[in-house]
Amino acid sequence: MRLIPNFGASLGDAPIQRLLGAAILSASALLLEIALTRLFSLIFFPPYVFLIISVAILGIGIGAGAATLRPILARQIGLTLGSSAAALCTILLLLFAVYGSAIDMQIPLLILLALPYVCVGLVIASLFSAHASASRVLYMSDLVGAGCGALLAIPLLNRFGAVNAILLTALGFSVAGLYFSIGRDRLAVIICIGISGLAFTTNVSSSFLDIDSAKLATEKPIVGALADGGQVLQTRWDAFARTTLVDPGAGRPLRIYVDGGAASVMPTESARRDLLGDIGFFPFATEQPERVFIIGPGAGLDVWFALQSNAQQIYAVEVNAASVELVDAWRGYTGALYDRPEVEVIVDDGRSALRRSQAKYDLIYLSQVVTLAAERGGYALSENTIYTEEAFSDYLDHLAADGQIGLKLYDEITLTRAVSTALAAFRRRGLDDQQALRHMMAFIDGESSPPTPLLLIGATAYSEEDSLVLGAIARDVGFTPVLLPHVLVQPPLDSVAGGAESFEAIVAGSDADISPATDNRPYFFQFEKGIPASLLPLVVVAAAVSAAIFLVIAHQLRCGVGAVQRGYSPLFALLGVGFIALEIYAIQQTRLFLGHPTIAVTLALVTFLVGGGVGSGLSQVISSDLIERRPQLATAVVVILCVIWSLLWPALSAEFLAERFTARGIIAALSLLPLALCMGLPFPQALKRVGGDTGHEVALGWCVNGLMTVVGSVAAVVLSITAGFSAVLWLGAAAYLLATAILAIVHRQDG
Repeated sequence: MRLIPNFGASLGDAPIQRLLGAAILSASALLLEIALTRLFSLIFFPPYVFLIISVAILGIGIGAGAATLRPILARQIGLTLGSSAAALCTILLLLFAVYGSAIDMQIPLLILLALPYVCVGLVIASLFSAHASASRVLYMSDLVGAGCGALLAIPLLNRFGAVNAILLTALGFSVAGLYFSIGRDRLAVIICIGISGLAFTTNVSSSFLDIDSAKLATEKPIVGALADGGQVLQTRWDAFARTTLVDPGAGRPLRIYVDGGAASVMPTESARRDLLGDIGFFPFATEQPERVFIIGPGAGLDVWFALQSNAQQIYAVEVNAASVELVDAWRGYTGALYDRPEVEVIVDDGRSALRRSQAKYDLIYLSQVVTLAAERGGYALSENTIYTEEAFSDYLDHLAADGQIGLKLYDEITLTRAVSTALAAFRRRGLDDQQALRHMMAFIDGESSPPTPLLLIGATAYSEEDSLVLGAIARDVGFTPVLLPHVLVQPPLDSVAGGAESFEAIVAGSDADISPATDNRPYFFQFEKGIPASLLPLVVVAAAVSAAIFLVIAHQLRCGVGAVQRGYSPLFALLGVGFIALEIYAIQQTRLFLGHPTIAVTLALVTFLVGGGVGSGLSQVISSDLIERRPQLATAVVVILCVIWSLLWPALSAEFLAERFTARGIIAALSLLPLALCMGLPFPQALKRVGGDTGHEVALGWCVNGLMTVVGSVAAVVLSITAGFSAVLWLGAAAYLLATAILAIVHRQDG
């Protein structure tokens, strides 16, 4: 078997070994990006996950920019050394992240994070500059390779964890360099392969590189627990999160932490008295529900509550498989909690599983469901659809006649927003705010820190007797009622209950954003109005990048430089914005349908990347003449297809919601495939056109596209928070529509 294919074989003017090298390089780059989101989710908080993605794309743009400004740099470094440098920079980044996790050094870490991607950008720009006429097949290799990297991410992270997966990407970069190497360069590549391979195999066997949760500089809950005498009993890395089982000591029950976030209690008979005092037990103890649906049972406490109330059927849906595995592994401690005949535990997205159920439940229960885990989608996708107006409608649809929803929340403001969202769900059912408030009760455990609220939402309105009885029980066990229909309604809800004003007026007058969360704006925990302060630095960077690109384009237009004069740089910018915006929109739309968030994001990414790559490759042999004659056709079709898909997807997903996951995955992928195929056409075609001028223009195209992809991702996040994901769709469609106009003008000028 030949490791390096025949140098004489080629497609266009790009040798096959370079196509394979490009695919391996892109696969490694995307796998590194995903693995870094897992690592940084543990070290930092979710907003940093989006920052990682932005820095990675920015690094590629900077690398391409270096090839644009200093073409000699690309020639001197070359494809081989650039790939090897990416591998060594990856190892350096990992060493700094692991050994520097106890020190608050975010800026140096982000700079190091960009370095591997600067090298990747330099290699890609140099490769496309050298083989501009083969841009379509090169782009196919680039996207298909990236798609394979996304596809491999889940099994590799599940098998090796984030740290080892990062070391594996260093090995991938080195192997890519081998496919690019000629003559003496191979020795340096072989040395780099040896270093990367040795680091990977050694760490798999000994774990000399690992994150110590007790020494994180970020003030995560697990840090305090371990500082107070807690002890780590077991840790599991996978594609969803790092899940850690901790013994807090002092006879307290064990706890599971997901990426070091809020703890989930693992119940045991020895802690019965303490656990029964939890406010989360209140709806189980007072209503004695027979049929229970639990979203996010974590370490099993909610299931234990249901068993204590003698529930006959308990369906628990947990998105984190590692939490379920740990509860099963410690069955001797929990009394085989999940093996009880009344209990059925499913690994899935809770709301997605509920929507596929035809049953009715006496209690649908959610206890502080959201953790600090986050997937590749980053900040834009870290919020979920558990606490939205449409979700509350789904819960109400699945309640028995006298059933209720129980939500153990986080603090007073989350209680307020939950009430706001529930009121909106009742308005959908034809009730006004006065009527809707009679379906709700709220209590607060003032002894917890911070005070923990509980919201009950009934399928039918609560009577005065219900309020008096449950209010008395709550006071007896130490909870404070804050909303009891007909009996107690605290400000500002008293004016709503009395009909003096609507809750919408209260929302409008609030300093915080307490408007109902929706599937279109699923940011339940985003209380800042307008752009969040944590995003402002990225907005400033995006604005600066946009201004710099605008100035460069304006300068070269004035000077009449090459292809820029014909409008290709604005085209590259629009394609970067449009591609990332439509990708983010499609991922958000398909997540609820597909279920598990990590798998859903991966499937959508693979469809867009592989589909775009296949479309680019097919255009080389099938529709090349048509695209040459009508270059604006592909972007125009993208606009049409994305609008059609957005209109048809709600009905299509509702029709096939009850199908098995495999069938749902195929349906989602096939529905997106035509759009993905067309999105892979414009960029390589534009690269080919500018390649006729100079390699300098190709590198500039990559630079502008990469930098504006960062701008597009930031714009998509800001729009999704302020206006909803529907605005992200129109951002993508508008970008491709403007690209269509530019292509039509440029083609007419060239003709």
